[in-house]
Amino acid sequence: MSEQITQSESGQKRSVREQAIGVIVREHQGLWRIIDLLDQLQQDMNINGARPDEALFLAIFDYIQHFSNRVHSQKTEIVLYRLLREKSPETAPLLDKLERGYLIGHEKLVVLRALLVDCVANWPQGRETFSHELSRFTQALRKHIKKEEGVVIPRAREVLSEADWEQIARSRDQQNDPLFGDRVREEFRELRHQIVSYAPERFGGLGLKHQAVVSRPQGQEILSIEGLVSSYGRIEVLHEVSLRIYAGEIVSLVGANGAGKSTLLMAISGLQPLDRGKVTYEGRDISRLSADRRVRGGIVQVPEGRQVFRDLSVHDNLRLGAYTRGSGESVQEDLQKVYSRFPILQQKRHNLAGELSGGQQQMLAIGRALMARPKLLLLDEPSMGLAPLIVEEIFNIIKELKEEGMTIFLVEQNASQALALADRGYVLETGEMVLEGSGKDLLSNEKVREAYLGM
Repeated sequence: MSEQITQSESGQKRSVREQAIGVIVREHQGLWRIIDLLDQLQQDMNINGARPDEALFLAIFDYIQHFSNRVHSQKTEIVLYRLLREKSPETAPLLDKLERGYLIGHEKLVVLRALLVDCVANWPQGRETFSHELSRFTQALRKHIKKEEGVVIPRAREVLSEADWEQIARSRDQQNDPLFGDRVREEFRELRHQIVSYAPERFGGLGLKHQAVVSRPQGQEILSIEGLVSSYGRIEVLHEVSLRIYAGEIVSLVGANGAGKSTLLMAISGLQPLDRGKVTYEGRDISRLSADRRVRGGIVQVPEGRQVFRDLSVHDNLRLGAYTRGSGESVQEDLQKVYSRFPILQQKRHNLAGELSGGQQQMLAIGRALMARPKLLLLDEPSMGLAPLIVEEIFNIIKELKEEGMTIFLVEQNASQALALADRGYVLETGEMVLEGSGKDLLSNEKVREAYLGM
């Protein structure tokens, strides 16, 4: 029987002011990471003699320009800036300077785009000029963000009232305010996805943040397991395992290698037979249901090691994910959604899956699973063997799928990220559930920290 960790009393709800500032800081973090990536690309170009990837640089420039267009196209567009001018007139010269800086930045981006095209076409001629202008641009952008973080935000925190911050938050719905509007933030996420798809995997991640979510059943119970026992031959691998998963939540399963995590996933998806116990899905006993019928019912697994069809094209791999659905209009719509979520797959749709990098194959495996329209998505070690850049992107995608309402059961070797992302988590040791609780509480549990987080 597993030990239940009771959820600690949550602190007082953050003020509207702190929520709004948190949004601004997160978007700034996105810019900082992209600037760091530009530095790495510039170093790769100058020191290693790597010809710049035109598509990647243009995607980065698009992101920066999109950010400045959304945030600073008009003085009164951002309610925060307008209120700050009213309450703290002495900040007006700085705000004017920052806005002029964005206008100059637009002009510099036009120059950089032209220099990039020339550099790629005439390589290595043009490298020195492009690199010099790129350095000047990133230095100016760093100074700009530091002024906003070091002066504008602290001053706004000091002089604006809670009512002011509520007005700022309300503007999100009225004007789709660039700093707070959900649609605009989604545009930024899509641009970051594109950058990650193009960027070399050897570079560090963009550092997209994952926050622990409050543990709560978001809907009805979608899966329950009671007393599950399963064996390989005469060796019993899972011993009286029980768990619950509710609709719309992420549940993470952590444990050492050989603990039986993958075996449990296969038992849920119908690939591993049960000795005894009961698996209930959407109120129906599926303990003896075949794997293909479970897929038709919405239980879809992304296996460890990706297991794409290496000799088939990317496009054909995705189509196979929808084999239970036929070839109707909805399949084509879902195919375009997958290509939109993973731009690199659309770019390489005619390539053989075996020609893709490890990270691209993982994206293909997830995309193939999404083509089956899963209600319960089983992910088995999605970060295994991947570079940090791709690991960050994979976890960000998992978070987005959850935000879209998908239910996810995640088995992951990276326990810290898995639990930070999870509503709830379980710890499996030698085939037995020994611990369960919210992701946050498991992260702070001394036993988990020592055994799985290396702390």
